[in-house]
Amino acid sequence: MSKVPSRRARLAHAAKHAELWNAGKKDEWIASWRTIVPAEVRMFDPVDTEEKSGFDAATTHAWDLFQHLLRITMITVQVNGDEMAWVCENRFGADPDVYTVHSIETFAWDDAGNLLIKTYYPMPEHIGADQDPYAHILGERH
Repeated sequence: MSKVPSRRARLAHAAKHAELWNAGKKDEWIASWRTIVPAEVRMFDPVDTEEKSGFDAATTHAWDLFQHLLRITMITVQVNGDEMAWVCENRFGADPDVYTVHSIETFAWDDAGNLLIKTYYPMPEHIGADQDPYAHILGERH
């Protein structure tokens, strides 16, 4: 039997993802992620950087790095089969110094419930292993 989260569960998570993030509700945001991550997580954030693995890398680590300087607006969510994708407007910084970028984030589950997340942000053509992939977006804010 497939352990892929239901379409309803994936859409429910997507519906509150940005709201919980923007409100600073870390525990609720992480709990929402738990509803769609029944097994292991692998993540390329962003694509063309080193793979990250584990639930904490995809949630707690991302929260601790970015929540204090990032506000998210969910633009669209699509669920097809065992996959989901969303597009977000991401606002880094604070008025009057706000930098806005859009991201595309994809989520693919296998039958065991393992999740592969890929995020796409505007990036230089190549990011070296020793470079911060967000430096050109965040500048001194990071």
